[in-house]
Amino acid sequence: YEAARLFLERFYGKARGIRIVVEEGVPIAAGLGSSGATAAATVVALNELLGAGVDAGELIEVAGRAEVVAAGSPHYDNVAASVLGGIVLVDPADPKSHIILHPPEWLRVVVFLRRAGVKGKTRLMRRVIPRDIGLEEASRLAFSAAMLALGITRGLKHCVRYASYGGPVEEARGRLLESYWRAKEAALRAGALAFNIAGAGPSLFALVEEGREEEVINAVMSVAGGYEPIVSRVSIRGAVHDVESRR
Repeated sequence: YEAARLFLERFYGKARGIRIVVEEGVPIAAGLGSSGATAAATVVALNELLGAGVDAGELIEVAGRAEVVAAGSPHYDNVAASVLGGIVLVDPADPKSHIILHPPEWLRVVVFLRRAGVKGKTRLMRRVIPRDIGLEEASRLAFSAAMLALGITRGLKHCVRYASYGGPVEEARGRLLESYWRAKEAALRAGALAFNIAGAGPSLFALVEEGREEEVINAVMSVAGGYEPIVSRVSIRGAVHDVESRR
């Protein structure tokens, strides 16, 4: 609802009386971006309903600002992917600057869903992140992100493996997630290209080559209970495409 308020105030000067019903298809407080998906769906729907003609960059900006309610500060990663589809690189200082990466056909994402999230989880998991990191660590994170982007765009499996490196964020959050490190070791031994924490947790994910999903699932479930494995692909259709296709 914060997304609706921000959208209406920004583009119409004041909030209007609009009733919104959310059919939440993404489990909440699980690390899968449910609040971002809701914010994205809201601004895209309002844009279409009111014929506002707002471009995707501004929709991402408004939806990201609405994430303050869930996370305590604006962030655009989840809303950008929800609005546009694909894997999106977005400038946190200027969300209108973004680019969509289309993943290779063989890439599968195995989500290990955990529904035991708690209210305010995102804020909590952000508080445990170190505020300052050294130059060496910053360089390694930047390199890993660049290699991952290259791996996605060119289908290079050895580059996709860099998604496994989460640096200080992964170290801090991993300590709070039961069996995380055992699950990661098991997944990588079973052939996963990469394994990491989904969002702020508690769900986890593995990047897997098509055909290796079952091996990775069995390996993780043998050392970490309480997860529901879901095999998926990266959708290249975002909310804006769904709206356009239904006109």
